[in-house]
Amino acid sequence: MKIPIANLYYLLCYAWRHIKETDVVRLDELAGLSETHHLLGKVLAMGTFRLLRRGIDRGYREIREDLAGIRGKLSVSETAKRALRSRGRAACEFEELSHDVLHNRILRSTLANLLKLPDMDKEVRTEIRTAYRKLEGISLVRLSRRVFSQVQLDRNRHVYRFLMSVCRLIHDCLVVEEKTGQVRFLDFRKDEKRMWRLFEDFVVAFFSREQNDFKVNPGGRGIRWNDEGTREPYRLMLPRMEGDVLLDSPSRRIILDCKYYSSALSDYHGTQKLRSDNLYQLLAYLRNREATVPGPRHEGILLYPVVNKPLNVDVRLEGFSIRARGIDLAQNWQNIREDMLAFLAPQ
Repeated sequence: MKIPIANLYYLLCYAWRHIKETDVVRLDELAGLSETHHLLGKVLAMGTFRLLRRGIDRGYREIREDLAGIRGKLSVSETAKRALRSRGRAACEFEELSHDVLHNRILRSTLANLLKLPDMDKEVRTEIRTAYRKLEGISLVRLSRRVFSQVQLDRNRHVYRFLMSVCRLIHDCLVVEEKTGQVRFLDFRKDEKRMWRLFEDFVVAFFSREQNDFKVNPGGRGIRWNDEGTREPYRLMLPRMEGDVLLDSPSRRIILDCKYYSSALSDYHGTQKLRSDNLYQLLAYLRNREATVPGPRHEGILLYPVVNKPLNVDVRLEGFSIRARGIDLAQNWQNIREDMLAFLAPQ
């Protein structure tokens, strides 16, 4: 499924809860790009330029240095151990305000890794190189999940938080060929599991932001089993049941289940069918939440991403209204927004 680069950018911004940061790159600047690493490189470079215009973060870092005088805390044991006094020096520990903080190191290190990609778009490569050079004086760091987990940013650092998400995605997708040592970027659009999660996160964030009629995931996504009569020791053995998107209003309740397949329908002897496992799963959600949470009758929606293949199916099963819908992710973004909101309209 080939999602246009501009739309992919919006999906990421929504999924990361950074829709305000879509202006880091203008959509017209993405027009000539076709690959995901070109997009991420462009976003990272443009984001870096924005940070530089505002002034990049500084923070205190601990420095240990041999000095002619005393600064900060004197390390007596280190000074004696290395006989520094005989040379008129002392081992000191002090803090210094510096741009060389962890999130800036991650930013510059990711830009450096992108420059190793042989197939980077020429114009984007130039922007990445310029951004990298403008961060001169900031140390490079070997990136890992542990390094990313150590980053601490307050809520006011919106652009930084957004760019750290970009850096993390780039890190996850970069691989080094064992034989040649060449760096490659694995297009995450080809990873069905990753795209499924991205699509699901987008849908949750979209409905949380773009409509006010429904509460989204009230109390979390957990759905309780209708387990009346089950003894406590066995009740604890029941697996957790979790819906993708729960939408509640005073008059309507919807369980929306996101799916991500190359084809939304299955083929059975030449006939297109809804996927049975998807229907069984949604029915289980509907039955159990209907029985355990009092309120209006539940409705179900199966939502699939499609590209130029409409999907609009309405069925009624066990008294529940169930709709299967496809959202065309290749169309203009404004049309995507309108279609998404239309899915919640009463039937």
